[in-house]
Amino acid sequence: MMLPAFRGVEAVRDIEGLTNPRGFILVDRHQQNGKYPNVFAVGVCVAIAPTGKTPVPVGVPKTGFMIESMVTATAKNIAKLVRGEKPNAEGTWNAVCLADFGDGGIAFVAQPQIPPRNVNWSSQGKWVHAAKIGFEKYFLHKIKSGMAEPFYEKLALQVLGIDKLKAVKFDD
Repeated sequence: MMLPAFRGVEAVRDIEGLTNPRGFILVDRHQQNGKYPNVFAVGVCVAIAPTGKTPVPVGVPKTGFMIESMVTATAKNIAKLVRGEKPNAEGTWNAVCLADFGDGGIAFVAQPQIPPRNVNWSSQGKWVHAAKIGFEKYFLHKIKSGMAEPFYEKLALQVLGIDKLKAVKFDD
């Protein structure tokens, strides 16, 4: 798949210290901008440096679970700031993905998504298509019912060894 190169939104694109040259928001390990400490960023607007040079410049993919990891860290860090404390939550940036390709697909887990990885697993087949349909129904149900992360989802991910946050270091 080839897509045109993405750029950050024009409104913030050329603010020195806030964005990289492409207009993506610069953040530290706490999702916080270094020059503007009240600015946090998550998802596709985050500037993530490529892991290496390629013949054609490429961006770093950002999956839904990776973004959930960013959001969870950001919410905890903003709560700490409100309480007058120092942010210390870090997203794992783990990736869990069901990529549907019609009647088949590919599933993968990459922990973390940005190499070097501790876990690198993938599988393909018709089961991925069925799993994606099931997940979409589950996801819409939990959001409509106001359960962002039910205990059984958290438990299932914990059993699989997939976390949204890195363990908090007490020396921060």
